[in-house]
Amino acid sequence: MDWVEGETLDLYLAANVRNTSRVMALRERFSRLEAYIRRNGIAHGDLQNLNVMVQKDELRLIDYDGMFVPGMMPGQGSEVGHKAFQHPRRTTTDFGPDMDRFSFIAVDLSLAAVARNPELQQRYNNGGESIIFRANDYADPQGSPIFAELRAIPELKASADRLAAICAAPVAKTPTLAEFLAGQNIPAAAPIQVTGKAEKATIGYIGPYPVLRGTDYAAVELAVGERVEIVGQIISVKEGVGRRGRGRGLPYVFINFGKWNEHSVKVTLWSEGLGQLSAKPSEAWVGRWISVTGLVEPPYHGSFRGQSYSSVGVTVTSDGQIVQLSPVEAKFRLGAVGSSVRKTGTSSSNKDVLTQLKTERRKPAGAAAPARTPSPPATSNQQLLATLNVQQRPNSATPSTPAPVPPPADSGSVNGWVWVIVIGVIIFLMSRCTG
Repeated sequence: MDWVEGETLDLYLAANVRNTSRVMALRERFSRLEAYIRRNGIAHGDLQNLNVMVQKDELRLIDYDGMFVPGMMPGQGSEVGHKAFQHPRRTTTDFGPDMDRFSFIAVDLSLAAVARNPELQQRYNNGGESIIFRANDYADPQGSPIFAELRAIPELKASADRLAAICAAPVAKTPTLAEFLAGQNIPAAAPIQVTGKAEKATIGYIGPYPVLRGTDYAAVELAVGERVEIVGQIISVKEGVGRRGRGRGLPYVFINFGKWNEHSVKVTLWSEGLGQLSAKPSEAWVGRWISVTGLVEPPYHGSFRGQSYSSVGVTVTSDGQIVQLSPVEAKFRLGAVGSSVRKTGTSSSNKDVLTQLKTERRKPAGAAAPARTPSPPATSNQQLLATLNVQQRPNSATPSTPAPVPPPADSGSVNGWVWVIVIGVIIFLMSRCTG
């Protein structure tokens, strides 16, 4: 592919949000883009801020790994797109030529709203992850602050009600953009349930990425190479100047969620990232809650006064990666108020399984196996590893007589091949999970 010069949609909007004519022109270009790809039976699959480039006021789509084109088999997708731009019920089975319908409607209404009130984009863009809508808004339009604001704008009330109805309906009922604007083929709005009690089902935070605690070093380390959202309270901020390499003489900042000289999670800002921030972190930030999104980088290991330490986290390169939160919002995102964020430490990781296998192999060959209590079914990964473990053990029993098999003796050649097979399976499984 040719390299595309330009700005991502979020940066373009940030720079032009108060230019009504440019915002409306952008809306018109999205409408033409929608008509073009729909006419050709194409769907991008992940329309969002970072996948739309604006080049000389023209739109360019990037990141085609989830795209549908004629000739592909519908219903066999591998991803569901950025949640801030997708129908709340979308799954991989919705893969097909119509999967962009909801995204184009959400973008169109967002731009129409921003053209009338630029403050909406500045208050609801969630650090550049959204234009004005978030996944929680689609999941609960009746309780959504942005839906309430749109309904208060006479010119947008009908469109807001239509989008709310679409959110409550099956994905297949989503109309085209032209139909949406004309008020055609809009699914019937779900009736509002009135129970007579001041009770309401709590919908947890629905983030675009897995949410991890800034105090959970082990969980963040397991997410190396993944894009995540880290939520934490700042313990310290270290400002400095590089002493070697490309960063020599250039400023940097480390934001720490734990004690830096132990095992801690931190946010790194080199000079390039600092140049992108509207507000530079300082000691005044200590005690604040923040959300940081980005790729988790491999841990850094160092030593201080003879004591080793390590840190893992995210490097910030753009202003939108850091969002300051209120304590209430931080707890909500972390799941303290009924949110269904990813929980860590509740299931065995691949690393845990390998450690268990290694421990079992170290037991003396003649040692009696301890009594075991019933345990929940193993995960598919654990089952496969257990099968490999058993298959590689010397079998002294006859084929027709199942019998307990003792742990293998320490044979360098056998154990070496077993570990090669086990590690190969683990790498394969992890690549499937992260892919």
